[in-house]
Amino acid sequence: YAYSPMLQSFGGDLINRDGYKTAEGALNGPKAVEWAKWFRGLVTDGLVPLKSGADPAKDFINGKTAILYNGTWTAVDTRKAFGKDTLFLPPPDLGNGPKIGGGSWQWGISTNCADQAGALDYMKFAAQDKYVASVARDTNNIPATDAAAAQVKGYEKGGENQLFLDYAKKFAVLRPVTPGYPFIATEFTKTAQDILNGADPKQALDQAVKDIDANQKSNGYFQ
Repeated sequence: YAYSPMLQSFGGDLINRDGYKTAEGALNGPKAVEWAKWFRGLVTDGLVPLKSGADPAKDFINGKTAILYNGTWTAVDTRKAFGKDTLFLPPPDLGNGPKIGGGSWQWGISTNCADQAGALDYMKFAAQDKYVASVARDTNNIPATDAAAAQVKGYEKGGENQLFLDYAKKFAVLRPVTPGYPFIATEFTKTAQDILNGADPKQALDQAVKDIDANQKSNGYFQ
């Protein structure tokens, strides 16, 4: 998942968002192939290791890597290590504008839910700003609403984490809004790793499209 904003910054995507029925063209079109070749080039040019350590944040803190590409939850440890020398940068523009992954934890209601009305009432209850703030504090994620952000230390106006909120508002691209997303993310993860390991970019992306399309179709496109 973490690499999808790079794909999107090139102009590709994980799936066509008009109906979420196929990834054809979005995940294996010219822009996506261009991303894949560039992505593999990071390894062949010696800019990134083929495999990182068990904890990339620790690699960065311990001086093994020069730049850390990670989420807001690593800000606490990096600030502890480097203090005011820590620099948080916006994502690079790879041709189609800077992109950040949007949408972290999600909840949904199954069509087989025995009490859909009750489940919906709970979700509305849990979506109150005070609970959104609680989740953000416990996970070190970005609060999903401005009202919740005002309740989370660091995310209040002028707080040290406000830049993350500003970046998200400006650059975020939501994860595909389909129940098939977990499969899409897993397939993309496998494909990205295959590309890093030297797989032919076009062939790897074509196979990912085939598998994603088959899963969406076999589930009636989740409609």
